[in-house]
Amino acid sequence: MSRRAWKAGVALAAITASVGGSVGTAEAGAFALREQSVYSQGASFAGAAAPGDSISAMYWNPAAVTTAVGLVFESNHSFISPHADFDQDDRTTPLLNALVPGDGGDLGIDAYLPSSYTAYQLNESLYFGVSINTPYGLGTHADRPWIGQVDHLRAKVLTVDVSPTIGYKVNDQLSIAIGAQIQYFDVNITRALFPTPTSPTANLSGDDIGFGFTAGVTYEPFDGTTIGLGFRSAIAHSLEGELVSPTSPGGLPITADLTLPETVTLGLRQRINDRFTLLAGIEWQNWSRLGIVDVENSALGTVTELDFEYKDGWFFSLGGEYAWNENLTLRTGLGYEISPVTDEFRSARLPDANRIWASVGLTYEVNERLSFDAAYTHLFGEESDINRTSAVPGGFGLPATVTYAGSSEASADILSVSLRYKLGG
Repeated sequence: MSRRAWKAGVALAAITASVGGSVGTAEAGAFALREQSVYSQGASFAGAAAPGDSISAMYWNPAAVTTAVGLVFESNHSFISPHADFDQDDRTTPLLNALVPGDGGDLGIDAYLPSSYTAYQLNESLYFGVSINTPYGLGTHADRPWIGQVDHLRAKVLTVDVSPTIGYKVNDQLSIAIGAQIQYFDVNITRALFPTPTSPTANLSGDDIGFGFTAGVTYEPFDGTTIGLGFRSAIAHSLEGELVSPTSPGGLPITADLTLPETVTLGLRQRINDRFTLLAGIEWQNWSRLGIVDVENSALGTVTELDFEYKDGWFFSLGGEYAWNENLTLRTGLGYEISPVTDEFRSARLPDANRIWASVGLTYEVNERLSFDAAYTHLFGEESDINRTSAVPGGFGLPATVTYAGSSEASADILSVSLRYKLGG
């Protein structure tokens, strides 16, 4: 079987297993996606690595698999409505407004994001689990004609990550776990070649299967206190694809190497009394490993570059949950995210900036086996600067390079629901 056929088969199996879906503008730093748990989303992911009653904490800390009693299945579904507008300023090359007037419209694309978790208690100490997630994703689109079309028209990133996990409960206080990551990564980027309304486009696409691991520990030093620490490794991808343009309508074969970041998450659950539990969390992502990615052809060498030049990303969150009665638990939380995207390299492709997460959520237990989670989040993005310069062919009365510049402000509404069912125990 060819390498591409093998990749396609793995990708199809993973996407089918995760129910499928589309991804809009990324809703965590850079093009990471945080919406992996409805249970944790209700508190803006405060304490996400310190497991409570949901096995979805396995995404941040695989040791959460040891909270399963019998066989547990959980299915999460998030519906994301992002908005991002661009307002140009006088740094923009003036003639662009005569050739391609427009500010691109709403750059965001509505999206649906699923994830699922299964955990099984083999005996009193040993546990096995599998999670299927979309840890990275991106979808932005600009309406043409617009002044930045030679830099961006459409961008799409899709990942599907399958993570089998083995957990071991050392004693009533300490649990540990390790797991593997099998990750499919696909990217598709389109831009206009010329600053004209009918300009042809160039499309860059590629995909790959990469591998990594997860590890985690859960520690309960006192009754009512849970501390969780989780690690997701970096994953290197060697993309294979093609660059399609008027000069290579059949597709120019290309390759590109990039590494997605490792993530460390620390979570705390502290029971204050019989009804109220305090939640807190800190997360670090090593985005600074993603610099400039060379897109190469074996005969021509470097044909273009993707300039990321990210810095590290951070996320801080604080929240709480309140047991209203024996069936209903309410949650709320605030989070603050420091974006890894810098002013120098920010573009309309990903107008990411620091943001505030404000969330509410609940869990309703129908009976001892069946429960539902629901959550709503609004993201408040800070205003960010965009100043992009691109080379253009001659013949339009323009200099060799043109600039579109201005400010962007993004926001998003996220509505999520999940179902959790327990067998045995």
